[in-house]
Amino acid sequence: MPYRDDRDIDLTEVNFTRGMLAGLEQCVLLDAFSGYVSAVEGVVNDGKEATVYRCRPKPEVGNGYLAAKMYRARKFRAFGNDARYVDPSRVRDRRLAKAIKQRSRKGRRVSHRMWIDHEWQVLNLLYESGASVPKPYARCNEGILMELIGDGARAAPMLVHVQLTPDEAKATFRAVLRDMEILLDCGLVHGDLSAFNILYEKGRPTIIDLPQAVEVDAVADAWLLFYRDMENICSYFRRQGMILDTLDTATRLWSRVR
Repeated sequence: MPYRDDRDIDLTEVNFTRGMLAGLEQCVLLDAFSGYVSAVEGVVNDGKEATVYRCRPKPEVGNGYLAAKMYRARKFRAFGNDARYVDPSRVRDRRLAKAIKQRSRKGRRVSHRMWIDHEWQVLNLLYESGASVPKPYARCNEGILMELIGDGARAAPMLVHVQLTPDEAKATFRAVLRDMEILLDCGLVHGDLSAFNILYEKGRPTIIDLPQAVEVDAVADAWLLFYRDMENICSYFRRQGMILDTLDTATRLWSRVR
């Protein structure tokens, strides 16, 4: 269902406390995703950049719960390095590009929406390519509606909070590497991958939090970002008892980049 700009409330222009903003976020959510969501039932995660709400879907949508990731206004977000991910040179409108570069009020508003649009596009691309990411449903100017990973209304835990058996660790590590390979095949590096943004449910890892994903050919430090992702992943699995060489593993996967 397409989103409608004329019905969106511009949260970047509102001077609210976080508590007041959360109430406004839910109003925006219910309005923007009215074709999918019947009720907001609680908060799954309240992170630095966004709040994820657990939503009950309308009967025609399906039985599984949905997750609405609503990005808060830029002034409330803690992710400080937008420059790498929101590139003014890719904006055709010169006035908008200049506003983004100067970080004017209008520029911050455009960056906010470009940030969300980027995650939406990456999520769709990876889902269609077979990666273990949540199924995307819809987007609006303030957030993204996707599948809730978990068991019914219970959200899946972050991988960092899971203790795996040796066999589970090996199988999960292989699954994560497969998803990292798919990212590379799509010309992307996650850019912030760790056990904190991988969910684990019934033996299956699912990668989340994709707004900072970068195109391999678009940034000079793509290899460094990829290596950092790999070190984060290998560090977790070493704690699970596996013996891993980060450089060797990263180099083997990076060879897929042409």
